Amino acid sequence: MIVFTNPIDIYRVRMAYNNDVLNFYSTLPGKPKYCDLTFNNKPMRIYPAPDGTFFLNLKPYVISYINTRNFEDTLTPNLEGLNTNSYVYNFENGSYFNTNLYFTIWMNDDAHDDNGYNLTWISGAHQLDDYNRRTTSDYFLLSPNKASSTQHYYLKYWEGYPFDVSLFMPNTSYFYLKNTTTALSVKLPTKARVSRLVFSDGRTDETLESLFPLVEGFNEIRFKKSTFDYSTDKFITLEKVPYKKGVYLKWLNNYGGYSYWLFENTYSIDRSTQQIGELDRDYFNLENSFGRTTQIGKESMDTLKITAELLNDDERRIVQGILESPKVYLFTGKPLSQNGKNNWMEVTLKTSNARIKNPKQQLTNFTFDIELPQRYTITL
Repeated sequence: MIVFTNPIDIYRVRMAYNNDVLNFYSTLPGKPKYCDLTFNNKPMRIYPAPDGTFFLNLKPYVISYINTRNFEDTLTPNLEGLNTNSYVYNFENGSYFNTNLYFTIWMNDDAHDDNGYNLTWISGAHQLDDYNRRTTSDYFLLSPNKASSTQHYYLKYWEGYPFDVSLFMPNTSYFYLKNTTTALSVKLPTKARVSRLVFSDGRTDETLESLFPLVEGFNEIRFKKSTFDYSTDKFITLEKVPYKKGVYLKWLNNYGGYSYWLFENTYSIDRSTQQIGELDRDYFNLENSFGRTTQIGKESMDTLKITAELLNDDERRIVQGILESPKVYLFTGKPLSQNGKNNWMEVTLKTSNARIKNPKQQLTNFTFDIELPQRYTITL
């Protein structure tokens, strides 16, 4: 029999970017020669330590399989009034990974032990201070939960801007949202184990509110598996904010979903340039020369300085995620109109540190420098 030092939890949703270490051995008599494994239908072989135990960290293998799109967001929703199918989209590609893992430990006398498991990962990372176990039969958001509870979430939605939320769900046909603020509910199709529920593509006349009205301010929403209420349901405090101007960003958060935020309209733009170089052209007579060198051209780069002010703890938990995100996008489309994947521009967060909690202040202010892509310039 194959024995694991820490038993494998086959019902846990695992995080791809955390260590996933397995220590195991065989109870067969004698010494093991090696262990043959099959992971995602690919064979590999590992050898035992002197004490006959095996060590395997699945993290590097999982990362290579789950990262199929380099974190790029290519979703272009097509919302259609009362058509429930138009608001939910499959988001498994690059976000979800499920596979079988088989073990065969061979002994020196060719006796062997066999075992196998089916395991599930999402493209995220837990921290030591915010770990919570999620199961494959659970319903939850790919978004930071409130500090006070693993079942409660906070989201903020600005009218006139694209907005969606990523959801993990069992492989069932439908899920339900119940707005306890308005006493209205909606039944929506499940497209995959990880789906994206689109509230808006920027328009105000074609939004999820055609099916599921919201009030301005706070909406208390119950995310659940049926029309009945269960203790395992999740609760979303969705704050709907009227349209206003600002700098709108989205980024891949630590849970593998996308977070959105409208930063204040008091942003500034700094442009920096530098010479690329020059070429020697000192081969004319003085009276026929324009100079001894000719300039090749310049490189040019813009930097946005943006702020998010007076954030409470729930808001801060969302915005601070941009500091660790591998993919940040700036909204370049037009608010209050239909937008798609081409209305976002990948940018770089230049800010490398920020105070995320100040014990002397209940509210948090963030200032970030966002570097835009290098500008096109005229060069030789």
